[in-house]
Amino acid sequence: MSIVTTLLGSLGGKVVEAIDKRGQRKHDEKAQKLEIEKLRHTKQIELIQQGQKLDNAWELEQIKNSGWKDEFVLIVISTPLIMAFIPSMQPYVTEGFKALEQTPDYYRWLILSVFAAIYGIRIWRRK
Repeated sequence: MSIVTTLLGSLGGKVVEAIDKRGQRKHDEKAQKLEIEKLRHTKQIELIQQGQKLDNAWELEQIKNSGWKDEFVLIVISTPLIMAFIPSMQPYVTEGFKALEQTPDYYRWLILSVFAAIYGIRIWRRK
């Protein structure tokens, strides 16, 4: 019986050891996956912060470069608004907008993008 006991004891020890090693491997794999996920999250935060810094720098540069064009665009945009409140000018405003309706879409988009760029409106960066 001592040979059987010895064999069973030795075999049982190896089985327990194999189960422990398997459990340790599973634990290590899970810890590795968590670490990778943590690194991805950290990288995403860094990219967001970098994007915000670039946005701020771009906006500051736009403020530094602003000049007469901002005032010109404001006058151009405000003129029809003001004219709409003057009864004798209302027909000109109406006819002007009718004429703009006849322009090609690309021209209207071009004008819109120029005005947006001048005032630093960055629709494509905001979600």
